Amino acid sequence: MFWKLLCRNSKLIYNADEVFFYGVNSKSEYLITRIARGPNQGAEAWIYLKLSNGKVYQLQETSGFQQSCCDKRAFTCGGLQIHYLSPMRRWRIFFNGVLRETDDNDSTVDRKIHVKFAVMWRASSDTFDYTSDINTTTLATGLAKAKWSQFLPPLEKFYSAMDCYAQTGVIAGTINIEGYDDELKIYLFGEKIRFMGNSSLLEDAKFLHLLGHVSKNGRFIHIAEVSIGNIVKNLTLGFVSALSGALEVLEGDKNVLINFADIDENDIVAKFYVEDDEFILNGTLSGKENNLHISKGLDGKLTIDCLKFDFNEGKGMGVVINGKIKKSPKRTLFPEVSHVSPSVVPLVVPFSEKICQNPDITGGKGSSLGKLTELSNDFKSFIVPNGVVVTTAAYEMFVTDEILKEIKKLEGVLYSDKVDETKTACQRVVEKVTNSTMPEPILQAVAENLEKMFPDKKHVYKFAVRSSATGEDTEQMSAAGQMDTFLGVEGMSEIMTAIKKCWASQFGFIAVQYKRQNGQIINSPMAVVVQQMIPCDVAGVLFTCDPLSGNPTKMSITANYGLGESVVSGSEEPDALEIERESNETVRIKNKIIGSKQRRIILKDDGGTEVEEVQEQDKQTCCLSDNMALRLAQLALKIEKSYKSYRDIEWGFWNNNLYIFQSRPVTSGSGETDFEIEHEFDGPLRNEDDYFTVGHIGEVMPGATSPLGIEVITKFFNTVFQKSNFVGFHQSDFTKYYPRGIQPWYNHMMFCTIDLFHNLSENSEQVKANCVGLFGRSQYTFKESMKRLYRILYGAKKTLYNAVRHYEKYNIPLSKFQHSQDLFNHLMYCCTDLTQAFNSHLTASESSSVLNMYIFLILQKAVGEINTDVYSDFANLITTRDVECSDVPGGIEKLALSIIAEKRPEDFNKMELDDALQWLETSSTSAGKKYREFLERHGHRCLKEFDIRSVTWKNDPKSLIKTLQNLVLSVKKDKSEEKTKEVTELISNLKAPVSFLKRLLLRIILPMSRRAVNFRELSKTTLMQGLYQWRRGYRKLAKLMVSEGRIPDEDLIYFMTMEEIKELLETRSPKIISKANHRRRRQPVLEKYIFPEIMKGFPVPMNMEKKIVVTGDNFSMTGIPVSAGTATGFVRVALDLDEASLLQPGEILVTYCTDIGWSPYFPMLAGVVTELGGLISHGAVVSREYGLPCIAGMHGATQQFQTGDYVLMDGNKGVLQKIPKPEDS
Repeated sequence: MFWKLLCRNSKLIYNADEVFFYGVNSKSEYLITRIARGPNQGAEAWIYLKLSNGKVYQLQETSGFQQSCCDKRAFTCGGLQIHYLSPMRRWRIFFNGVLRETDDNDSTVDRKIHVKFAVMWRASSDTFDYTSDINTTTLATGLAKAKWSQFLPPLEKFYSAMDCYAQTGVIAGTINIEGYDDELKIYLFGEKIRFMGNSSLLEDAKFLHLLGHVSKNGRFIHIAEVSIGNIVKNLTLGFVSALSGALEVLEGDKNVLINFADIDENDIVAKFYVEDDEFILNGTLSGKENNLHISKGLDGKLTIDCLKFDFNEGKGMGVVINGKIKKSPKRTLFPEVSHVSPSVVPLVVPFSEKICQNPDITGGKGSSLGKLTELSNDFKSFIVPNGVVVTTAAYEMFVTDEILKEIKKLEGVLYSDKVDETKTACQRVVEKVTNSTMPEPILQAVAENLEKMFPDKKHVYKFAVRSSATGEDTEQMSAAGQMDTFLGVEGMSEIMTAIKKCWASQFGFIAVQYKRQNGQIINSPMAVVVQQMIPCDVAGVLFTCDPLSGNPTKMSITANYGLGESVVSGSEEPDALEIERESNETVRIKNKIIGSKQRRIILKDDGGTEVEEVQEQDKQTCCLSDNMALRLAQLALKIEKSYKSYRDIEWGFWNNNLYIFQSRPVTSGSGETDFEIEHEFDGPLRNEDDYFTVGHIGEVMPGATSPLGIEVITKFFNTVFQKSNFVGFHQSDFTKYYPRGIQPWYNHMMFCTIDLFHNLSENSEQVKANCVGLFGRSQYTFKESMKRLYRILYGAKKTLYNAVRHYEKYNIPLSKFQHSQDLFNHLMYCCTDLTQAFNSHLTASESSSVLNMYIFLILQKAVGEINTDVYSDFANLITTRDVECSDVPGGIEKLALSIIAEKRPEDFNKMELDDALQWLETSSTSAGKKYREFLERHGHRCLKEFDIRSVTWKNDPKSLIKTLQNLVLSVKKDKSEEKTKEVTELISNLKAPVSFLKRLLLRIILPMSRRAVNFRELSKTTLMQGLYQWRRGYRKLAKLMVSEGRIPDEDLIYFMTMEEIKELLETRSPKIISKANHRRRRQPVLEKYIFPEIMKGFPVPMNMEKKIVVTGDNFSMTGIPVSAGTATGFVRVALDLDEASLLQPGEILVTYCTDIGWSPYFPMLAGVVTELGGLISHGAVVSREYGLPCIAGMHGATQQFQTGDYVLMDGNKGVLQKIPKPEDS
């Protein structure tokens, strides 16, 4: 796979493995990030962030570790995560940790504070390869200067050492800084550099890189001078980006890059040549360079400094990197730590055996207990209660053919979305598993291991029996509380029964729905943990970072008397302690909140657990002493370091001994922000003053397009753009890695105007005329030859007729595909099938626009200016009714008239939608026949028809019926019967004083223009016929993926990219499902955005900044923010599951508390508010997993708010406030 090339194995001996990003803008904002990976999980991370106010934030983690991460495509170190989202196109840069703050304007500022940022880098050019894209003359000169001893120059060594590429791009995202009230947004221009060279060849190497961006015109500059021992000397290489985005390589041997900083001057000078152009750059360094020792990818010193410079075409900002490699690094590769996987997997393994750490054998909980047991033996400061894991091999032995048959039946009804039948089928499988006989080998293995571990037969041991499924308690999916746990179990018979119940619990309705929602297989490999129970005096949960914000300086402890189950389940209000982590890894108690602690859970003497009241005096004091809390916090830091990730730890104290029961990764804090979801498919700005328009395209492709729809459309359009000259509006240098011409912003499709017009002359008349041709009116030469006009017109006709013949028979043979992987592979194989249809439509649209331009120019020249007479004449000339464009709206209008002839308009308008549909489908009247004829001809059309997600009228005619019901009340007569005025009559009625010759020219052009309009609409119909087949293909793919349990519903596929679909088919990654759900939740917000017709710079919706004005009914309440985010919507107050069944999509749930039974409703919610609970309550945990805002501890909310209230919910501040209902509600 491509990601294996992008993210090579970090356990390397010879090669460097690093990725570097920088970005700048005209406000002197900077972001520089780098991660270099070395052998044995070693890594180093750098961050340099500078804001426009002069504040600087830095991380120089020169001796860190590649952090634990389930995503193998990620670089991680020191809280910094960098991973690719799409090869060579999009990368995500995320940081959540502590940075050193300084101030360029105030030397007294120097402190450590919490910073969190999530930004996305997206490409704005092709790549520049340091070996293949270098000018040959330049390379020959550099090689000749070096003192190599071989007969031939060491080219192989050069290529190996210089395995590196650069690519320009933009960085956009949000930053949250401790002490700032508001989130900061940044947009930067810079580069990505990926270095994978052989570091053993870099001895005595020197390099100087100048990277810059000119904000005025968007030009990128990359100049480097490199010397490598006896390989190459003073090699100057690099590129300058053209204004179109193409990279132009430095040429010749006269390029110069000089840094005068070594002689106490902060100046840098460069002179270089591209083709015949000379470029001169004079820059000034800030003088506040960062000196960084590098040891993972290389062995030497690196200096990074900020740069301001003057260039031929204006001023710019950038960075200068100056480095020296002292010697080849000496590195030893230790044996890779891998999970033990024996040829025969035992049925039962103790925690102490190495094999227990393999999650494929012992599941999530079991493998974590194996790791903790090993740490317990190393640290000698805590105890992991003894126990065993009944492995996945035992589960495989236990599951009989009869059980598998019941599971198959369950899958059949589950994937058919039959809720009642699913509940019944779940119950049948649970009963079948629970009542099945435990195989004798498993029984013996459990008994032998427990007897060996607990030989004292006089003592009655009690055990906790817990599920441990593969994929459970992971970074991608917590599965919190989805399966059963049994406490206080004693006796072999009860243990065996509990094991079977644990296995059976994964087929409970709630667990099955959870798996379905996350695209997981229903019958997943499952282990069971059997662990000695400790009658704790006090127990609870510790997070090594703030579970809401991810702030690593804030650790949180929640505790209660007795067993920790009362804390984990959220049934009691525990004590809460905030622990502050100092920079030297010492800890102190910062805050302490005494909870009510009404009851505690204890072990019963005869097995099981019971709840008892807490003594009154104990309620008033903290159940955890300061010494205990600090002891626990110090241990948590050591556990976190061992796992290399923030941890959620279950703990307990008994007789002053500290016990650790579980350690899982914190699953919140690093998810995509709403800003990322809204902007992840945006095109890159070329400069800060780029222009965009929704003119014309906003009508053709209105609203927000689905992510899959964006990818399908942009890929086809870009392919066609590269093959044709769209009215001469663009050059042929369209890149592979980002869209040109048409770009999505906020998922709304827009024209990038520089791509459409940058080849036109500056003649204002031509520009205005082209605007009319494209937009239908002027937004603020006649030099085109008639030869070009002839070619456009007759080329369009030929292209169109070829396309019509081709797509009349075009069909994707869906019936031959029964598996999603096969169908997806076929769709990818046919990925260029619609190129001809798109090319035909663009060519036809081109001819129509050019002819409109000519007509407008004639009128404008005759009048001498653009005024109302010109617009009036133009409108009259191009108006015609006998063309293809009237077919769909005209057909609907005729259909409405035929309905009026059969029924009174008021009666048809008031009919139930289903009744009206049935009447038209079955009626033998003229209206019924015309309806069926219309669907036969236009059934492949629909609203938002360029979006592959949209449902056609053939598949769902209800939207058409609704349109007809509204139309019958207003339609008066068949406008298609009105005759189009003759050309001679139209020309004679012109208000503009058009000359005789120009009138003759209009008599020629006007019929051609009408035909061109017909061609354009016919080409669009042909394109929609082809797109209909692809729409069918993806809908069939969605059905297959649902039937295979890969996605929970068919609609979700439209919120994935093609790469994500491919990965999901290979891995069933729940992370992709979660991200797709987040996109779908955000889609209605994006759909409502409205944009100005022309935009300068970063596009901003006109209605985005509309403030919500709180009226007199502005009641608000405050609770505990436990899951970040904001939402507006209608309240649904539900105190039990019967009331919860009335929930509607997009509502905000207000309830007393939630438990596992409420989980199926979370995917449809906009937010959750509970009266009870806190950071680790069920509602908080599940909300964070789904990315929903959640507020807990809002006492009295169910009395103060009512179902139907319209509210603003701020999960960042914990506020729920009534606001006016929207006008359209």
